[in-house]
Amino acid sequence: MPALTSLLCRARFTVARHSLPSALGMALAAMLAGALPGAVPYAQQAREAEGRPQLVATLEAEEAPRDTTLAVEHEPGLVLARYPLPTETPGDLAWDGEALWLADWKAGELIRIDPASGRTLGRMPAPCYRPRGLAWGAGRLFVADDYEGRIYVFDPATELTNTVYPSPTGTGFGLAHDGESLWLAEPGEDTLQRLIDRDGTVLTYFDAPQRNPSGAAFDGRYLWIAQRLHDRIYMVDPGTGKALTSFASPGPYPCGLAADGDGRLWIADFETGFLYLTAPREAPVYQTDDWRETTLEMTYRIENHGPGTLRDVSVRFAVPRDSLENQRLASPLEYSPRDPLLYQDDWGQGIAEFTTERLDEGERFEVGYTAHGWLGSLNYIIIPEKTGLITDIPDEIRDAYTVDGERYQRDLHLVQETSARIVGAEENPYWIARKIYDWVIDALEYERVGGWDVPETLIKRGTGSCSEYTFLYIGLCRAAGLPARYEAGTAVRGDDASVDDVYHRWAEVYLPGYGWVPVDPSGGDQPTPGGRADYFGRLSNRLFVTTHNGGGGAALGWTYNVQASYMLQGRCQVTEDEWIMRRRAEDEDAALVPSGAETKP
Repeated sequence: MPALTSLLCRARFTVARHSLPSALGMALAAMLAGALPGAVPYAQQAREAEGRPQLVATLEAEEAPRDTTLAVEHEPGLVLARYPLPTETPGDLAWDGEALWLADWKAGELIRIDPASGRTLGRMPAPCYRPRGLAWGAGRLFVADDYEGRIYVFDPATELTNTVYPSPTGTGFGLAHDGESLWLAEPGEDTLQRLIDRDGTVLTYFDAPQRNPSGAAFDGRYLWIAQRLHDRIYMVDPGTGKALTSFASPGPYPCGLAADGDGRLWIADFETGFLYLTAPREAPVYQTDDWRETTLEMTYRIENHGPGTLRDVSVRFAVPRDSLENQRLASPLEYSPRDPLLYQDDWGQGIAEFTTERLDEGERFEVGYTAHGWLGSLNYIIIPEKTGLITDIPDEIRDAYTVDGERYQRDLHLVQETSARIVGAEENPYWIARKIYDWVIDALEYERVGGWDVPETLIKRGTGSCSEYTFLYIGLCRAAGLPARYEAGTAVRGDDASVDDVYHRWAEVYLPGYGWVPVDPSGGDQPTPGGRADYFGRLSNRLFVTTHNGGGGAALGWTYNVQASYMLQGRCQVTEDEWIMRRRAEDEDAALVPSGAETKP
């Protein structure tokens, strides 16, 4: 049972051979046994509400499965509760204002579920052969049959179908109603289609966040789309079709979604067989998962082939922080050779400096460190209206990270003009950051041509590397008054045991209410809306962060990971090389959830 409790994500009470305070325990036990005081079948509620003399069928509550789990007085978290699904073949979900509806596509039934206990309130035949999509609107259920290619407007109180019309493309796994129109998540063409709910006329459509969308829901402001191939739930702006944020689905095959009107989402998962209650608006601003143990060896090597001498050789490494949101060192760094000079640069970045006075012909200077720790995937769930104003940003952050720099060209007329054109009259920090992000992705194509050029060149040329995408993004954000800096490190390239000598750099933007949020415009240059959203507020567990910097400091300059300097005495041929090698941990496959990860300052 401890494993079951952990899956509740901090739920304080569980029912299923668990003890509870006596009064509460007795009440919950009565509920789960089917003796819920005052429970009224849905048909009776409808009859009393509308004055109908009698309905064709009366729904009767079924007993809850023995292992039903009920979360009560939950602490803040993404997943608040889970219940076993009453069928092995679930489809989409719908919320009627009081209870959930679930499509059972194999049985051809619609199941009504009590959200307080997860028990079945009743079942009725669906109006079609294979119900998959489901939505509630205008007091009716909209049911999409992906076999017949039709959408049915169905009144569960009378079990009468009011209207039937063809689905625009003949398929549809997810339906949502926004109060005026019907939304169809269409996996055949990977689109989100807005329909006139009376006849199915297509009003507009957008690309789905990813391929094969499944469930859909509307929370009063945003669409939420389940993407089972990516195990994620995406939030979509219904006005533009932009995927704004996402979170990891609690199960690997989300097939149904419903929003309960309070900003919470219900998720039906086909693979786990559970119904989950999630709270993306109430959850902590970020989540971490998929932790992996890792060992990294950072090496810098310089060799003098002569005939002259190298003098005052200095090699300065960026020291990774002991703890970040999704990164934690298990022990202090192991330096080779030992005892470098340790200090912080102008930006508070830790530096480890190795020096040698001279390097004669044929001599080599090789230094580095080994790091042991854990890496996790990081995900910020960013709700635009939860961000404050730029004036809410602490003065010390705004003053430090909106200044100009030679790689940012913040005060250049072209940068100022471009930033102002992108942002327009927008005042919300999220939308300022997102508009600039989208513009940079649309303006540049990824190309590594050597060197790191400045924003004016990038705007005119239209190509850049990851560092150049980042410099342009930071420059435009700072020109708009939004604090930005860069974060950098190494990426696992291909196999888990790998060598990286290319590295990676991305931006961070400061959003009030969220803090420093990772933004990777070069990574976000993706063909799908969800692929683009995946690089705004997310980091993979394949990235190891060494550097947080505003740029131009004395120790690292505009580089990251490592920087070297030296003087030449006479004519010298010099070879410099650097790399980061990742080794697979012996217990790589073990489940890891390290404690103590912190938000970076």
